Amino acid sequence: MRRRGFSFVEVMVALAILSVAILMLTYLGSSFTLTRNAQIDTQAQAYARSYFDSLRAVWANEAAFERGVLPSLPLPSGFSGLELNVEEVEALGQRVVLRRVSLSFSGPQGRAYRFTTEVVRPPL
Repeated sequence: MRRRGFSFVEVMVALAILSVAILMLTYLGSSFTLTRNAQIDTQAQAYARSYFDSLRAVWANEAAFERGVLPSLPLPSGFSGLELNVEEVEALGQRVVLRRVSLSFSGPQGRAYRFTTEVVRPPL
């Protein structure tokens, strides 16, 4: 006797396989998103570290620190809205001895980044 259609067990096995496949695809999709976000965050951190290293190199002598000239380092592609804020944190008399520099910008997905460092006046 020839039967038509699928048995209950066959349908349940097919649904189980389909469910596992959908779960795997969902996991892979979210993994790609998380990986991309981590790459963007790493790129933002690397830029901030590079900028602050350049700043410390420029302010390595007392005259340059006194002038407070900020280095020019272009943002990586996809990032925008660079804002720099220099705040004089501590002074001895008329001499500023500690500055706080904040760096703010937006990432490719509109996420805001803000990094801050403090730079001490170089010794005489």
